[in-house]
Amino acid sequence: MAKTNSIAFPNMFSVSRNRVNTYEDDKSVVNRTRLLILTDPTELYHNPQFGVGLKKHLWTYNNENRKSIIQDEIKAQLRLHEPYAIADDTQFSDGLLFTGSSSDNDIEEIREINHLKMTCAIKTVYQTTAEVNIDGDNIRRNI
Repeated sequence: MAKTNSIAFPNMFSVSRNRVNTYEDDKSVVNRTRLLILTDPTELYHNPQFGVGLKKHLWTYNNENRKSIIQDEIKAQLRLHEPYAIADDTQFSDGLLFTGSSSDNDIEEIREINHLKMTCAIKTVYQTTAEVNIDGDNIRRNI
């Protein structure tokens, strides 16, 4: 029996089985954390304390200070809204670094400059580590 579950966002409905899809345990924590990270404050539930709001960090300087701000905001949101995550044990990859080269000739290299990629390793109360991967292209497409 699952200790926690959540609606499988964005694939919430299974029309063929006539039911609502859900995730359990670690998958549920990952699902809710991804929603928490990608949500802007007041966007969901009209709650100004819910959501990290990564969109506000787009088109700003991409440096160690910005990375620390994002990490602190994610940990604060996990403390507030995710009871199955141990927020202080959350670890982050160095995915917010400048990538690409100074060459302006290659279009693919130009696309990769300031590309936001982040992996959060969240320790859960189940004594496991769940990974949440965030890709900046998905955020930009939704603006």
